[in-house]
Amino acid sequence: MKKLQAAMEYLMTYGWAILIIALALGVLYSLGVFNPNRLKPVGCFLSAPFTCQIQTFKGSTGGLTLLIGQGTGQTITINSVACVDNSLLTGTGGLPASNLFTPVTGGNVASGGSISVTVSCWKSSSATFNGNIGDTFSGTVVINYAIGGSVYYTMGSISAQINTP
Repeated sequence: MKKLQAAMEYLMTYGWAILIIALALGVLYSLGVFNPNRLKPVGCFLSAPFTCQIQTFKGSTGGLTLLIGQGTGQTITINSVACVDNSLLTGTGGLPASNLFTPVTGGNVASGGSISVTVSCWKSSSATFNGNIGDTFSGTVVINYAIGGSVYYTMGSISAQINTP
């Protein structure tokens, strides 16, 4: 009888421990700790003298609002901005098609200044990226800007997570 009681105590002790571990794992899973999208780095990276900061990313419209700054030493005009999947960089000079650019109104930016721009992020030539909070878009940001009468392009990488429905 003593062996049976010892066996039952052993099973009960480890049974409760396994139950508590299973509950803890269930809670962590429901909080999204095991979601691989949470491990992706999020940010916007442009080459100097430009800076880029993600403000909002709306899942319902795919509208990404960026704060773009510049430090060229002179006033520039940002003409248009594109946010595209890397597969769409197939145009002349590795640029996306012109219809994927969002025009910027009032794009004059003094050196050391910044401008807020809202663009759509394109996952294909005919579809923007939409999703739920936590979904991540990774691609390229392309800025068309002018200094004096000359037009230039600069490109950078972006990984943005939807933070607004």
